[in-house]
Amino acid sequence: WYQRRVREAVVSTQSTGVDEEAFTCIQKAYEQLCLIDGKRAYDSVDPMFDNDVPNVTEHNKQNFYKVFGPVIEKNAQWSMNKNVPMLGSESENIDHVNDFYNFWYDFKSWREYSYLDEEERDKAEHKEERRYLDKLNKQERTRRKKEEMTRIRLLVDNCYACDPRIKAFNEDRKKRKIEAKLAKQEAYRQEQEALRLQKEEEERLRQEEEQKRQQEEKEKADAEKKERQKQNKLLKAERKKVRDCVKNNKYFCKGDDNVVKAMENMEVLLQGLAIDDLKKLNSVNKNLNEFSKLYQSYMTTHLEALETKTKENLIKAKQSQEQHKDQSISADKFTPQDIALLVKAVKIYPPGTVNRWNTIADYLNQHSAVCKNYVNKDIIQKVKNLQSREGDDLKSKVNEQAFDHFEKSQKQRINEVVAGGGISSKDTMNSALLENGASKEKKKKLPWSAEEQKLLEEGLKKFPQSVGPERWDKIAELVGSRTKKDCMRRYKDLVEQIKAKKAKQ
Repeated sequence: WYQRRVREAVVSTQSTGVDEEAFTCIQKAYEQLCLIDGKRAYDSVDPMFDNDVPNVTEHNKQNFYKVFGPVIEKNAQWSMNKNVPMLGSESENIDHVNDFYNFWYDFKSWREYSYLDEEERDKAEHKEERRYLDKLNKQERTRRKKEEMTRIRLLVDNCYACDPRIKAFNEDRKKRKIEAKLAKQEAYRQEQEALRLQKEEEERLRQEEEQKRQQEEKEKADAEKKERQKQNKLLKAERKKVRDCVKNNKYFCKGDDNVVKAMENMEVLLQGLAIDDLKKLNSVNKNLNEFSKLYQSYMTTHLEALETKTKENLIKAKQSQEQHKDQSISADKFTPQDIALLVKAVKIYPPGTVNRWNTIADYLNQHSAVCKNYVNKDIIQKVKNLQSREGDDLKSKVNEQAFDHFEKSQKQRINEVVAGGGISSKDTMNSALLENGASKEKKKKLPWSAEEQKLLEEGLKKFPQSVGPERWDKIAELVGSRTKKDCMRRYKDLVEQIKAKKAKQ
């Protein structure tokens, strides 16, 4: 090419004269194109190359291969990798399509724009100016390179958006996904159906076994019942024979005084003898002497056994009575003052104290004014009795007993003052307080009658909680003979009794 151009230039100069510029252009073109980098720089800015990218339109989608195929082939020349996959046709499989788009989305172009540098570094006067010009040229090349990669990426995106194979592959993938989901649901349904049938079969077998078992038990019970009826029938027949034989021999009594007792003993004996013994008696009923001896021996043995059993029961009953008596004696030796001391000691020595019950017993023996011989068993028994039979609220019981003790002491003091010949104002006030407290205590302890209880229940139904703060005033007004506090206290007591019964159940 270079030699041909030179010859053409020489011929032109011979006819028209020497043209220095022509030889300069040929020399520069040779220097630019003879090197690989120079040729790439020149080819990168080929004015004949079309940089346009097809848009995403309905026409391009319908003519996808005709529109995008040539564009892909033209842009493939910029690839640094020589093995560039092409667009292909609609018959390509999913692997080829995936490889195509993976390659083009990672496209590496050798296209560069040094040929379009606007600043000529050779004209620079010094080194700093050349560096500055190199920097400007580098920035411009980077910008153009970035625009080129953006153009390639836009081309691949538009191609992907218009590719009918991608749409078909996506629809096929979606269809297969739906089919797999339906198959999974069908498998699950079949599995559940199999489990349901299995459970029904197991339930049917269980019911059959249960019916069979019930039938066998019923048949067994009927057979046992028939056998018992048969044995009872035989037993009655044998007893009748023995009874008739004994009756015919006047119950083996010498006089008429013991006939009733003998009849009672005979019935007891007949109820206690087994059928084999009865058969044995009936087998010798023709021999009166032998029958009499055997009958008397059975009678003696049976009566001795009854007497022994009766004595054992009496001994057990006596022991039980003595035990309850000891417990009652142990519980009765606690005075109200000792009970108050016991409650105080239980609070002073809580659970977890070493030798707690022995310590409480020593405390009572030290401070009690009546009994000095309490042991740990007495303390435990009394605490259990107070918690179970005598009520759960020990504090209220002790308070009542303390009030009784206070009442007795005040009465005794009043009597001593009266006997001494004078009553002070303080004593009069204490006496009034005592009588007022006693009257209140009696009114408080006055039991509710059936009519008052009925009126209270009617009031609770008639005036529910929605009535508000006036509820108990209205209930007390309906009852008539009780105050508002009495009605509220009675209601709380009933609720506690019901809760206690439910807790014991």
